[in-house]
Amino acid sequence: MVIKKTKVAKPAGASSSADGQRNYELMLVIKPEWTEEQLGTSTSNISAFVTGLGGTIAEVKPLGKRRLAYQIKHFNEGHYFLFLFKLKPEKSPELETRLNISEEIIRYLLKNLE
Repeated sequence: MVIKKTKVAKPAGASSSADGQRNYELMLVIKPEWTEEQLGTSTSNISAFVTGLGGTIAEVKPLGKRRLAYQIKHFNEGHYFLFLFKLKPEKSPELETRLNISEEIIRYLLKNLE
């Protein structure tokens, strides 16, 4: 019996960089009562934390204040932000720990795009 080894192609759009970083998408929901200044400070702190871990931020998209589908931590609304960045996979648990302890973040979703 002969076993052939076949290469499995990566899905379209999925690419790891040569330095081992992967593409991530982070969706954040921040408390609705925060001012524009506080939101700017919060998003820049998160961006600085990602770059401090050795990642690179591709884009930060403010998606505006929206109504939540259901109440989370006694909030019915929140400010949504989408972060697109590259980070080494072994650093993502450290980022999630930081997001969990942040008081201003109601909910987040970190997704590996590969």
